[in-house]
Amino acid sequence: MDHNESKQEPTASGTVDQVLSFLQALLRPQPNEQPAATGRAGPGRPAVLPADQLWLALLVSMIRQMNGFACVWRLITWEGIGNFPLVTITRDGIRKRLLHANMQALQGLLWRVSAALLVWTSPFQDQNLAPFATEVFALDQSTLDAVRRQCQDVREEEEGSPRLMVGKLLGFFDIRRQQWRRILFRDDIFVNEKHLVEELFHGIQVGTLILADLGFFSFAFFDWLGDLGCWWLSRVREKVTYEVVHVYVQQENAFDALVWLGAYRSDQAKHLVRLIEFDHAGLRYRYLTNVLDPAHLSMLEAARLYARRWDIEMAFKALKMELGIRIWWSSHQLLVIQQLWCAIILAQVLHALHLRVADEAGVDLFEVSIQVLAKLLAHAPARLTDESLISLLVRKGKEQGLIRPSRRYQVIVPVLLQPYVPAPPDLLLTRKHRYAHRRRGEDRYDRDIFVPRFFSYFVL
Repeated sequence: MDHNESKQEPTASGTVDQVLSFLQALLRPQPNEQPAATGRAGPGRPAVLPADQLWLALLVSMIRQMNGFACVWRLITWEGIGNFPLVTITRDGIRKRLLHANMQALQGLLWRVSAALLVWTSPFQDQNLAPFATEVFALDQSTLDAVRRQCQDVREEEEGSPRLMVGKLLGFFDIRRQQWRRILFRDDIFVNEKHLVEELFHGIQVGTLILADLGFFSFAFFDWLGDLGCWWLSRVREKVTYEVVHVYVQQENAFDALVWLGAYRSDQAKHLVRLIEFDHAGLRYRYLTNVLDPAHLSMLEAARLYARRWDIEMAFKALKMELGIRIWWSSHQLLVIQQLWCAIILAQVLHALHLRVADEAGVDLFEVSIQVLAKLLAHAPARLTDESLISLLVRKGKEQGLIRPSRRYQVIVPVLLQPYVPAPPDLLLTRKHRYAHRRRGEDRYDRDIFVPRFFSYFVL
């Protein structure tokens, strides 16, 4: 962006200003890149509100947990945003500007923030999580909240009307780096999440470990992941049948064995898998994985690793609660997408700060409250000294309730009283598969061609 004001260095910065400076730097045109158009070309009055200023105002409004486009308008016309000058524009002008905005600048910012934060978080990632895996992703989906009937164009709709429904998100959350890596959005909330995974997995690295939600449980899906070269770990669905091939260890409160999924000829999985079961506090915990060697993934490590699948649940919660997409500022589809993109951009920054504060404070990640972190960013002191944002959060973390004892469930597995029995070296690892309730040629995971069915997607 070419503004004289952007060359002025402020003497001091608030916490929001520091986050804003990071985003503003990423918005600057890159080498050999043409600046995004700020308005339509041709006769008439030129645009007075640059796209960069518009997106930054929207982002700051969401950081501060404001509740509508009127707040964006006041930032632009009254308070000021970043190094940009105040602009005289009406509230309706802001809405029209958003409806005709060039989305390339916002999409480019999403990519740049994600790419920059992958590098920034790399030294702080937890390499002790499944060191045999290339990456560790949690996989899950979440249905987005409906738009409010107060919005003018849906005011006459009845409760539960399909026009009020926004859509569904499906995503990978990087457990080691605490970053969204890929997110797909579809406006059909009734679609099964298994129908969306093909585009999400396109180009995934071989050796990636997937922590899958129970909603994805499927023999075909697990075999498809194995054929992609991915590791996976899942809970066990009730009433699933299997055939035990080799028992590693068996005692009253623990069981670890290699099994074929599907005990009947009509429904049989292709790849041999491992079944892990143990009792604790009167409950039976059951997991399936294609990591067949207990030396790579012990019973305790499997249980602790799957407990980290909860990270993506908390990341979805942060998007909705801390970053405000539980309340949509408009029912217009384009404005909903803009708000969603901005929330994901801010989520990347929020999770990166969460990871960095925990590392600098020398505490466990879950001893740092992401909810309190979001509130501190929203209600930060107006001005700071030369102290950095991270050091301020670490120094005042306990005082402000940011750093406190974690209440996360601690995984406990029984003590194994017997040694593991090694599996035979000539064990068959694959067999001819057959999936129940599928007509020949209709297995979606065997298709080579995928036809996109999404309204919009974000691949980070």
